[in-house]
Amino acid sequence: MENMVYAEELVREFLVFRGFTNTLQAFVKELGTDIGKGFQVDKILDLIFSIYIPKFQAENLIQLLRFFNNCFSSHETQLISVISELDISIIRYYIIHAIQAGRKDKVIELFDIHGTELLQKDQHWASWFAIPYIKAPQSKPQFRVYFSKEWSNALHLSLRNFLTKMFNGTHILNYIFSHFIISSYELNILAFNHAN
Repeated sequence: MENMVYAEELVREFLVFRGFTNTLQAFVKELGTDIGKGFQVDKILDLIFSIYIPKFQAENLIQLLRFFNNCFSSHETQLISVISELDISIIRYYIIHAIQAGRKDKVIELFDIHGTELLQKDQHWASWFAIPYIKAPQSKPQFRVYFSKEWSNALHLSLRNFLTKMFNGTHILNYIFSHFIISSYELNILAFNHAN
């Protein structure tokens, strides 16, 4: 976490050096709404399972999942498949929650906006497009497991374990920090060249 604080200070320093005060104000404001929640697993889980899903904030949920995909996309292939499976499960959890809350309109809205993207990622989504129109989907064999408390508990635990491993693994933060340092050096060189 020290690396992230240091990186933020480098950005502030650069923005002040260049006189980008409006950008600095925007940066400070963005830090206040930190989508990654400083990589604190409990806060991220609360954001997903206590805010975005119960309040039917599908767009925010999808953006958060994309953010994590971008964070971890440069890692081993096996991680990418794990991330993909977790994404699918989280979106399915959102759908199940909406159905249980009697908000089929939120499921239809999700499919209207992101349906094509979901189908491109995984063809198994095709059967899910019918779920808002099925009476008692919890009794259908293909959906039954997703309505169980065991499945939702397993999802929570799997996501917690994955995020804990990723965020406590220094290789992730070191990679992000190294990438940021290289970018900041490039910006410093550009600023120096521009000044001369």
